Amino acid sequence: MKAVTVIPGIPESLRLMDIPKPNLGKGQTLLKPIRVGVCGTDKEIIEGRYGKAPEGSQYLILGHEAVAEVVELGDGVDNVSVGDIVIPTVRRPLNCDLPVDFCPINHYLEHGIWGLHGHAAEYSVTDAKYLVRVPKEAIDVAVLTEPLSIVEKGIDLAIKLGQARFDWKPRTALILGAGPVGLLATMTLRLLGLSTVTTATRPLDSLKARLVKELGGTYVDSAVEQITGEFDIVIEATGSPQVINDGLKHMAPNGIYVLLGVYPSGGSLSNLGELMTNVVLNNKVIVGSVNAGIKHFEMALDHLKRAKEELNNWPAKLITKRANLNNYQEAYTWTHDDIKTVLEITPL
Repeated sequence: MKAVTVIPGIPESLRLMDIPKPNLGKGQTLLKPIRVGVCGTDKEIIEGRYGKAPEGSQYLILGHEAVAEVVELGDGVDNVSVGDIVIPTVRRPLNCDLPVDFCPINHYLEHGIWGLHGHAAEYSVTDAKYLVRVPKEAIDVAVLTEPLSIVEKGIDLAIKLGQARFDWKPRTALILGAGPVGLLATMTLRLLGLSTVTTATRPLDSLKARLVKELGGTYVDSAVEQITGEFDIVIEATGSPQVINDGLKHMAPNGIYVLLGVYPSGGSLSNLGELMTNVVLNNKVIVGSVNAGIKHFEMALDHLKRAKEELNNWPAKLITKRANLNNYQEAYTWTHDDIKTVLEITPL
């Protein structure tokens, strides 16, 4: 079968390889991937800055954002059927009894990222208990489920933390960043009824700005305009240390700040003491969130379905580039105006 591979730690080792079809074990399913999304983590792996091949393999098959068809069942599988369209979640526990998305570093494996082959191939294998069925109404946008699951977990944490203190009813949200995660956060918060401001460095006539406005949100070009006001929920989705600082300044009293970005080493926060004192005196909460469990994948699919129906198929507009196995290299090049690139492996 054909598979998109890299040798982790070796920059620019991206290749399309012919390799054997994977073997099916007990409790596993053989999948025929339909679409695979591409994100910044793939870029880091291709550049040799991250990633780990499975034990005994020199190469790693990419692809952690996938929608696939179940084509064969291993012994003992009864939660899915052949022909089901599913989303495989990303993480698998390694000597960890916690919910898998809360397992600490070195206690999990990740499809297409760390120690497990991904789904950018004609076939892939995964444990059946980590599959989420896709409703037929959401199949065409289901490739967005994994990045949206990250958003769902972060917002879910924010609301639960806020309401654990008192009858907290957030009304406003600031989203820092207008990549896939920032835009999906804007969509979700709008579906939940919040007033949103989304800020990024793209101009007001850019596709990203237009997509925010289509949701009824406000877009701020941070290169030319300042953010004003305070917000009950702040979502940081840029991975920029300086942007963290901006978000802290705009938290409302009792607000929740959700960090979804992954940050480079170095950097500093100005006026850190003043900012942290303000956090303490105003009962603010800062929380980091990574990965997601099955519940948040299911929430993501529900919101994708709603957004298709209520927002004129808005999620489909995030897919701005498509490639296939014949021109797979196109899927792994990036420009400022790309939002979500999709590798189409099998026709829907």
